[in-house]
Amino acid sequence: NSIPPNPLFPCRKYAAISSSEQRQSYKNDFNAEYNEYRDLHARIERITRRFTQLDAKLKQLLQGSEEYKVKTE
Repeated sequence: NSIPPNPLFPCRKYAAISSSEQRQSYKNDFNAEYNEYRDLHARIERITRRFTQLDAKLKQLLQGSEEYKVKTE
């Protein structure tokens, strides 16, 4: 009942759960790192929104204009 290796995750930190103690240990690890995950996710969300805004602004500029050149340099 082995899980085949996943090329995206070459070294697995966690094996398949085989006991309630192991499940609780995994759950504790998840809970310990979840707040950091949420903070990073929110930060990426803000950065993505900012890039989307900048892209929309850039698309409004006339290509070749001085303002366009300043924004793209």
